[in-house]
Amino acid sequence: MDNPPKIPCPIEGAEISELDDFLLQKILSKLPAKNFASAACVSRDWNDICSRILVRPKLLSVFSLNTSLREAVNEVTEKVLSEPIRPDFAILSICHKFDLDDAHKLITEKLGTKIPIVTCDVNGIIGRDAETDCLKEVMFPNFDDDADHDDHCPLHNGGISLTIGYLPSLKVGIISLPKAKQGGSIDKFVMDLRRFSASVSGLTSPEAIIMFGDSQAHMKPVLEKLDYALSKKTVIAGNEICSFRHSSIDTEIISTHRGQESSYDAVALVFAMERTTFGVQGKIEFHYAVGAGVTAVGPTYQVVSAKRSTPDFTTWLTAKREGENEILDGEGLLNAYEMEMGNLFPDFDLHIGIRKRRKYSIGSEQARYVKTVAYHPVQEGDDHYLYVGGLDIKTGDKFRYYIPDKEYALDSCATVSENFGKLKDKDIIGGLVFSCCGRGDFFFEKPNVDSSPILDNFPNIPLAGIFCGTEIGRGFPNLGQEEASESLLHAYSSIYLLLSYIPPTPRP
Repeated sequence: MDNPPKIPCPIEGAEISELDDFLLQKILSKLPAKNFASAACVSRDWNDICSRILVRPKLLSVFSLNTSLREAVNEVTEKVLSEPIRPDFAILSICHKFDLDDAHKLITEKLGTKIPIVTCDVNGIIGRDAETDCLKEVMFPNFDDDADHDDHCPLHNGGISLTIGYLPSLKVGIISLPKAKQGGSIDKFVMDLRRFSASVSGLTSPEAIIMFGDSQAHMKPVLEKLDYALSKKTVIAGNEICSFRHSSIDTEIISTHRGQESSYDAVALVFAMERTTFGVQGKIEFHYAVGAGVTAVGPTYQVVSAKRSTPDFTTWLTAKREGENEILDGEGLLNAYEMEMGNLFPDFDLHIGIRKRRKYSIGSEQARYVKTVAYHPVQEGDDHYLYVGGLDIKTGDKFRYYIPDKEYALDSCATVSENFGKLKDKDIIGGLVFSCCGRGDFFFEKPNVDSSPILDNFPNIPLAGIFCGTEIGRGFPNLGQEEASESLLHAYSSIYLLLSYIPPTPRP
């Protein structure tokens, strides 16, 4: 019997004359991502085969709880790059103990700077362990900000999560919002985002945006402008309160010294549909849901006076109960709440929710009213004012108190799960979760509740999630609780995104 043809390693670029395309495709599909990329450069035929292997979009995500930043980055990148993929974007989420600049430098060394990459610190991660493949929700402890941020300093708890995506029918770009003193403006940020989307798809509204807001910035006006300027079908999700670094082929790596104020208020990963026919690349859809976590309690109040304290992003207000004339100061408002609820003031867990109707415009465009619901955390009250976080509260605004509600949150998760179950006829390629850091095991008194709406319906898909300072969420239709549809910044909620794929139309 003749000896079988010798098959050299594909990454060496050797010619294979007696191997049929099917077997070659099988071999190439087993290569790790970097070797796969090298194989695609061997010849036009090999490139065509590689393109056939990557005809479907991919979302990959894993985490590592290794206490060494360098080793953790090695673990997650080795795992996500262990199979063929051409990353279109990457998000590295790290615990606060690790240094952002070090982390961003390490991940760009692994992935390069030709794709959009965002590195951010988070309060916890949701996903699969790179070593065990077990699904976990991990909340990070509150590390001492003054402690040494040293890769060699051991951690008792911490970790990182890496998410990369290959989305062939979408183009992903980074749009950043510099601070005002660095020349940034919200209008320019929104126009840049619109221009990017229009240059890719011909439409000024992209398919989706993942936002990261600096912890020292004020994101409400940014999101309200986006809500005004973009189609209701544009999904927006993300983390309002974090620190981040970003880079892409169009930007230099952003780096600041430890303790130095960031030069950016926000950065957005923008997903716009490519100008290609549906029959060539297929289509990726984003499905949005809110698992709400706060409920309204007590009567409705009307703001009588509102004073802005811009440096610390707070508002000092007095109010009166709807239908009554007595003006209540901070102590009066909190006493009225305690008498009605029959419990003690629940500190930072108490919010006021205001339904706002404001005019917005971009540049010389005609102004238009936008309705939103904004949650403002109650900080304290005295014999002068009630002090709440956030700005843009006006005389005449009406509000109610909102408190975290575990049973309502569980019901909300069940609603999302039920509605996600109606998507089982779709080809779901992955899911994303942005959950409030006040939730998790401690809030629900049992594990993995925040990820359950996705895992109950799609247990085998890639899942990436983070616990946020404040979760950003906006989209239509909302497959969760309807009353959360008008909110942009949520409280004690989980924001869910599912990505589905519609394959290209077969050629006749």
